[in-house]
Amino acid sequence: MTSGAIMLAAGSAVAVGDILVAIYFRGLADRVESGEVVREGFDPANARRTALMLMIFAPLMWLIFFLISFGIIPAGGIEPIQL
Repeated sequence: MTSGAIMLAAGSAVAVGDILVAIYFRGLADRVESGEVVREGFDPANARRTALMLMIFAPLMWLIFFLISFGIIPAGGIEPIQL
């Protein structure tokens, strides 16, 4: 049996990591568009698209982890967090 608290903590760490990567990609795209050469062949549009995807799906993923951790969405083998 896995504790819901452990799962929520791991999901939170992954979500924060994804948001930090998205902020980095966004900043990288801004630097390239302002004229700085970061790397040859770097496409700022793809970096922005990736950052947007991460910024949208990281909170959604965290919400799903939250709902599973508290037992709102039942999942076999996970002990819900009891308040």
